[in-house]
Amino acid sequence: MALFPIYGVFEGDFVPHLVAIDTDNNMKDVADAVARHSVGRRVARDPKATGYEASIHGQSIDLNRSFGDVMTELNIVPLDFVTVRFA
Repeated sequence: MALFPIYGVFEGDFVPHLVAIDTDNNMKDVADAVARHSVGRRVARDPKATGYEASIHGQSIDLNRSFGDVMTELNIVPLDFVTVRFA
């Protein structure tokens, strides 16, 4: 368990957010944390959406994976971007 800083950006929002992520969190938690800053503020809620999708370095990430595993596999460095969109 360690906090790790990322920039989270929600697709359609022009403001990236600095988000502290626990390396033990799964990617669903990461997507929720990023979306919390944009959805309902600068991005309208999508009533047809079933949740969120996350991508890092253009690669779609399984939301059940832990952020720590993804971080190691994709060589994520502090302040890398995680992009989130409606699923």
